[in-house]
Amino acid sequence: MKKILLRNSWQVNNIGDIAHPLGFLNLAKQFLPECEIWLWPCIISPAVREIILRNFPGLNLVETEEALQKAFAECDLLINGSSAGMEAAGILDWKERTGKPYGLFGVSADGLWTEKRKTILSGAAFVFCRDSLSQYFLKQQNLECPMIGFTPDSTFGMKLLKSPAADLYMKENGLEPEKFICVIPRLRFTPSGFDEQDFYYKDPNREIPSKEKIELDMEKLREVIAHIVKNYDLKVLICPETDYQVPMGRRYLYERLPEDIREKVVLKRDFWLTDEAESVYSQAKLLLSMEMHSPIIFIDEHRPAVLLRQAEDTWKGQMWRDIGLQDWILELNISDAALIAERVDMILQDYPAALQQAATASKRAIEFEQKAMEYIADLLK
Repeated sequence: MKKILLRNSWQVNNIGDIAHPLGFLNLAKQFLPECEIWLWPCIISPAVREIILRNFPGLNLVETEEALQKAFAECDLLINGSSAGMEAAGILDWKERTGKPYGLFGVSADGLWTEKRKTILSGAAFVFCRDSLSQYFLKQQNLECPMIGFTPDSTFGMKLLKSPAADLYMKENGLEPEKFICVIPRLRFTPSGFDEQDFYYKDPNREIPSKEKIELDMEKLREVIAHIVKNYDLKVLICPETDYQVPMGRRYLYERLPEDIREKVVLKRDFWLTDEAESVYSQAKLLLSMEMHSPIIFIDEHRPAVLLRQAEDTWKGQMWRDIGLQDWILELNISDAALIAERVDMILQDYPAALQQAATASKRAIEFEQKAMEYIADLLK
């Protein structure tokens, strides 16, 4: 049996970074059944470890130097999992210490370029980009890599055991299946730190646009929330994809809504992990999100998700167009609240068609994932 070492699990305060390895492990279970996957996490917490092992019992987790030496000796291939780029240290360690092949699965390039990165990508056995913009960009760089392909973010492959915490949360907050819409805010750039009152940045080039545009962005969301509450028998759940969005949702959305609107709005007052979020998402009617990975989970559950893309975010939003969801991505800089509300109306007024569109996009994403996995299988023969 061939062994693959997956370098992934970049953070534990972000639903998407927790989802990346979980999605890959499930895809490998389906499409690489003759391979054994070992997970080399960059960061892991006891709670995230529990989710991983509950869904993939017996998985080899590489968490010590001794375990890493064993993995380097026994594994045949290193795969750098989905991310906004690459974890160069892991690839370079593998390359220098083993000389065995490595590849990248579901990454974005975003035009960020160095000779070091070019060397890493040129030496790869494959680079599967998660968006067509990154794929096009890399193909212009004269890399020696024999395969520069496209496969969406591995989160599309995630299927977790249901979380009991989700049912309890919904019961306690009066949320009924298909009777609520989720809304996720985002700053233009992720802060370096935060507390209940402020967001902190080390780089003023990130702090200035984030704080300058927060009010404009959140005003649009507040108007859309009010539109939903006034026109539909639906509640709105303001929830986070990343931990800093808990106080953000409270300060800039929930507390700023008129009292009559707030009566039908639920605020997630603490951060949740991916299994609880997925279990709640699977019962929601629709998602409006400025983040990328919760929309992927919605589509994976065959439920509609509108991505409100901010210009400062990475190229990963192009995935929505790549899998046929161009009607469900709105560039926030040029989209006002009226246009966003119109898109919500379009989905809700022909909901069966929206469900079918989500299911079709999910199927398309998995077909790309399968082709990438088949390439990896052939490589290991």
